[in-house]
Amino acid sequence: MNWLQDFICLEATRSFTQAAQQRHITQSALSRRIKALEVWLDTPLIDRTRYPVQLTDAGETFLPVARQMITGLQQARDAIRDSASPSGRVLRIAAPHSIASNHLAHRLAPLYRRDPTLQARVFSDNVALCFDLLSQGVCDLLVCYRYEPVPLGLDPDLFRSVDIGTERMVPVAARTAMRQNGWRFPGTPHDPLPLLAYDPTSFLGSVVAHIAASGPGRLWLRPRHTDAFAEAVKGMCLAGAGIAWLPERMVIDDLNRGRLARLDDGDWSREMRIALFAPTKAADDAAETLWNALQRPVTQVAAPGTGASVVGD
Repeated sequence: MNWLQDFICLEATRSFTQAAQQRHITQSALSRRIKALEVWLDTPLIDRTRYPVQLTDAGETFLPVARQMITGLQQARDAIRDSASPSGRVLRIAAPHSIASNHLAHRLAPLYRRDPTLQARVFSDNVALCFDLLSQGVCDLLVCYRYEPVPLGLDPDLFRSVDIGTERMVPVAARTAMRQNGWRFPGTPHDPLPLLAYDPTSFLGSVVAHIAASGPGRLWLRPRHTDAFAEAVKGMCLAGAGIAWLPERMVIDDLNRGRLARLDDGDWSREMRIALFAPTKAADDAAETLWNALQRPVTQVAAPGTGASVVGD
């Protein structure tokens, strides 16, 4: 499926760089996968000597076949999933771990209370994989962070979006560790602060890199630990291993209880949007109803198909 979708995306963009961005993989990974498809077919599909890249005759012949194969596989998968669920349609939502366990949980809970027949499955992973799950048709909806300086790369002609909330990335550290180690934000050349960082290729890694580059002054940091997931970074932060930028909603209880301390007065924090994405054309009425329900405020979320609202949740 990935090989076929890579090939179709490359044909649409006629650029390895643009196709890699839309597929949320590196250009070298895209090139390897296209080459693997060509090896499997035992013939070149792409004329790499021309710019923009062009399909070979074999590529032109294979293109409609690839599209039919993807459509057929997706239809078969959906039919099997629907028949495997004894009580009806299961709506599928992709979301990063930090959103799935905080924001999305608060939005889905009142929907379940209002509609006992509602079934949803949440696929929780990193942002890049969540994008793939949506673009491949594995999921009906995607909920993720949006930060203007970091482009997401989803084609607006294929996917619609709407902002449904906000979140702030804030610098924090364990209060006890700060006192014991004498940490002073934003650090000094002779005493840089240990940074609990995100994978530089991850979405939150790009957000933190932009914050560091656009802040009011100079940060003095030394990387100590790197992880792709905010929950893992939070765990290291609570353990006193260093400072970190974390979603405020994720750490608000720890801040209120004094386990973590906020390191700035707002100058080194940035607001992100929480965005809801879906294909331009909904899979069915159930997906469209959930799309609409998730846009409503948490205190007034209507369950799909009920037209009612939940007040005070």
